[in-house]
Amino acid sequence: MEYNGKYLIVADMGELKCYQVKWIEETDRYHLELQYDLDYIEGRQTPGETLSDGRGRFRHESGDDHGVEHESQQRLIHHIANDISVFLADIPEKSCYLAFPAKHHNELISALSKSAQNALAKNIAADLVKCPVEDLISHF
Repeated sequence: MEYNGKYLIVADMGELKCYQVKWIEETDRYHLELQYDLDYIEGRQTPGETLSDGRGRFRHESGDDHGVEHESQQRLIHHIANDISVFLADIPEKSCYLAFPAKHHNELISALSKSAQNALAKNIAADLVKCPVEDLISHF
């Protein structure tokens, strides 16, 4: 499989990294060049941190959440999908590889724009954000 010039996106609910794959003739290997790295702070916070008044921080975990956590996760998934869609808007078809954790993988893929979905050569349900950069291509 030829990866030269393609893009590789790894993301989870707290971070998104996009790399461009380049073939280095001198080393006879692929090199991943970081294009951008986004952090989603709300994806790393607990519901108690998000909903606290900030002053007392009493952290009462009792009471009804009425789907607040699910709603904030859905909002974050759409935010991540929008960021990916914007980046992939001008990318040729089948020139990007995407990895996102299995728990929300299908939701993210369906939230992507049609042009972003067409740009995906392969997408896998895996959390590869913390994977060493030199090992990322082997997952695709």
